[in-house]
Amino acid sequence: MEQFGKTILSAYPMLYGYVTQIEEIIKRRARNSFYARCDVVGLSEELLSLGEIRKDLIELKLIVEEVLSLIKPYDRVLLSYKYFGIAPQEEGFDLTSRNYFRRQIKALKNFSDTLVSRGYDEEWFRNKYLKIAFISGIYQRTILEQGKKHVRSY
Repeated sequence: MEQFGKTILSAYPMLYGYVTQIEEIIKRRARNSFYARCDVVGLSEELLSLGEIRKDLIELKLIVEEVLSLIKPYDRVLLSYKYFGIAPQEEGFDLTSRNYFRRQIKALKNFSDTLVSRGYDEEWFRNKYLKIAFISGIYQRTILEQGKKHVRSY
């Protein structure tokens, strides 16, 4: 069940970059549409679909920020460290602790449960975001990682 939460957290750092890229593509294609020798209806439908994807990514960014503000501060620190690469500034944060990985799993579960309690369940995620290629790729990698033990090979 946490695969969609893990996917959302993994995609979050890239959302701003994709939104700005989509904005640039829309502007460039609209500007160059005067010179294009193509179907105007097809071009406008393509621009509308890009705008819809842009809107969905902005909405996902806001949802993640909302849910992160609702979970426990320590869980937020754990998830920010693991998924966003933000080094914790607080005292007592121990990466070598035996409980670290259990706390990471629990923090991810709390994030996913908070998403579900706010009405953002896995069905919503599949219907709205798996049509976007980079999110679908992250989701597929997350599914493939499920069940694998992360053991160092010698």
